Amino acid sequence: MIYVSRFTPMSSSPYSVLQAKLQAWLVTLLTVVVEAYELGAVIGKGARVVVGDEVLMPDVLYVPNSERKSVKADAIYGPPALAIDVLHSGVSEDERAMLRRRYAAAHVLEYWQIEADKGRGFCYQADANWNYDLIPPDKGGLHYSAAIVQLAFPVEWFHKQPGLLKLMEWWGIVETEE
Repeated sequence: MIYVSRFTPMSSSPYSVLQAKLQAWLVTLLTVVVEAYELGAVIGKGARVVVGDEVLMPDVLYVPNSERKSVKADAIYGPPALAIDVLHSGVSEDERAMLRRRYAAAHVLEYWQIEADKGRGFCYQADANWNYDLIPPDKGGLHYSAAIVQLAFPVEWFHKQPGLLKLMEWWGIVETEE
């Protein structure tokens, strides 16, 4: 679910190409680790998440192997461990907070809001009461995922969007000759 305002879908904005590019890169980022360790499934835009009466449509999501039974042909029936919305920096804090409340109420462990036009990421993790805490990067600029324990990366990547080979080198999956 992507909104510039309450009534204007982000897909009609001049930033839609930036969003599509970032969404594709985020799928790659997660897939490198998820596939290397055979952790589950990464699914891109278009997937519906149904939790009770709530229907969510994140741009990217991750479902661990333990919850794969929730993935059906028409929707994912249950919370993903990680959901990501790609937003425009102009989305109001009220709208961002509303999205966070919806994902937290659906019991999504980790939720990211990434600004396509600025390359800034806001990563949230649920506390014991299903409220989200903003998780800043560590002193080295790294984000450590709660949903995908093997996933740690420099948050500057949201802006730089390095290619597949660079991602694989970072995690030691491949080595290249200098």
